[in-house]
Amino acid sequence: MGKPSRCVPLVIGLLLLGSACVPGGSSKAPPPGAPATPAEGPAGDAPGHDAAADLYAMSRCAPAEPPVGAVPPSAPAWCGPLAPGANTAVTGANSWTDGFDGGQDHAALPASYRVFEAARSSNVFRTRHFMHNGHWMVDIAGRGDPPGQYEGDPRDAQTGDNWGGGMLSPEKSFRFEGGRLVVRFDAAAGTQAYNDAWPEIIVTTAAAPTGVQTDPIHAIGVFGGAPAVGCRLYNDRTSNCSAFDGSGRAIDEGGRVFELSAGRSEGAASAMGGSPTTAPDPSAWRVCASGEPDSACRDRFTVEFTRDSVRLWVNGTLYMAHTGLPPEKQVPQTLLTSDVYVYFASWVYIAQPESERLHWGRIAIGPHLTPTD
Repeated sequence: MGKPSRCVPLVIGLLLLGSACVPGGSSKAPPPGAPATPAEGPAGDAPGHDAAADLYAMSRCAPAEPPVGAVPPSAPAWCGPLAPGANTAVTGANSWTDGFDGGQDHAALPASYRVFEAARSSNVFRTRHFMHNGHWMVDIAGRGDPPGQYEGDPRDAQTGDNWGGGMLSPEKSFRFEGGRLVVRFDAAAGTQAYNDAWPEIIVTTAAAPTGVQTDPIHAIGVFGGAPAVGCRLYNDRTSNCSAFDGSGRAIDEGGRVFELSAGRSEGAASAMGGSPTTAPDPSAWRVCASGEPDSACRDRFTVEFTRDSVRLWVNGTLYMAHTGLPPEKQVPQTLLTSDVYVYFASWVYIAQPESERLHWGRIAIGPHLTPTD
């Protein structure tokens, strides 16, 4: 399958038309229709039988090859124990900042985060979050039809069997203030080695994935029945932001409020950027060639949500903005007046040939952040 920025709109359009491992531990995703639950234990897997390993006749460490996006000879995070994680977050009444600068290597995320491994039931069956070398990462494994087999084929998009991943969320809710909430995070979104993998953020009233699916392709789709807004960042330096109402209706049923991108403004009074050909300064969003370390393109992204606007900055430079959205295409009002949770999702299409590693860094959440904080 091609890059998400090219293929996802196509399949969505079709939808609209019709080393040793730790013993024990389960990477099995929840059954269809069941909400995901946070991972347990320092290694990130709940105790019990590993049905996914049986299903694919795989060893506890499989797939064991270095993940795409990792520096060889790095093994996947599930191939060894993780040290208990230390909390480095600084919290306020309505804010959160974490530099993940505790100096820990190969450590689990601390209890200050809720971690959802294999957050939706799909062929993406194994994920593991961990901290190392001053940032945090997610290893993802999947099995399915080879990329490209179903490009543009509605059978793939209708079921979403080949999309999935993991996500984490601070153990705290937040509030919009003055009609505004800002989410900032470091991510190596420009990693060219990825096949189809992207970081995605979601703001929603749901304290966990709901078990109701509204979008079979993106992480935001696991929060059906709760209003949600979010953005995803692809390695061709395109950005897309979408919102869903709280009805639980799928895209083809009218549940999606808007989809914003370089080519889709949803009637905004002003729209700019969103791709290398439309952003004022596309060089602000860096890329990592295959084999380069993630630090060469671990950029700082800032997303601002208001009732009638979504803005994205990259390394302090405005990269995409849609302002003056019409009333029927605005961020759901419930989000502006309720406690909300912020999720950082690592999402992929299949994660082949073996596994993929997404790199993240510092995160900050609050209504008073500015693009240059």
